[in-house]
Amino acid sequence: MKTIATPSVLNIKELLSRVGDDHELVIELFSIFKFEFPAYLQPLTDAVANELPRQVELESHALKGMLLNLAAARAAALAADLENLGRAQKIPGMREVLTEFQSEAQILLLQMESVEFQT
Repeated sequence: MKTIATPSVLNIKELLSRVGDDHELVIELFSIFKFEFPAYLQPLTDAVANELPRQVELESHALKGMLLNLAAARAAALAADLENLGRAQKIPGMREVLTEFQSEAQILLLQMESVEFQT
């Protein structure tokens, strides 16, 4: 499988290794993520907009786990940053990190699509 995914955004080699080189399973995982992701992103976005640090912590924790499972380290790290800001009740900075997270997530989604089309 040739891919444009880079390890810093989507480490496809690591992900394939985790699933026994099952390309179809990776495509299925991507499909599930793309379906579920908006249902997690919107509450996180709302929590940041409404300055609800505990909700930011909870929503970003769930996203962090999903992203770690998909070998999307940079997006997971940004979700962890949001989680830590929420836990520490540090509202300043949340909007900036959320914007970075959203940008990273868009790149991730595009790379997932590129992998899907190359199988």
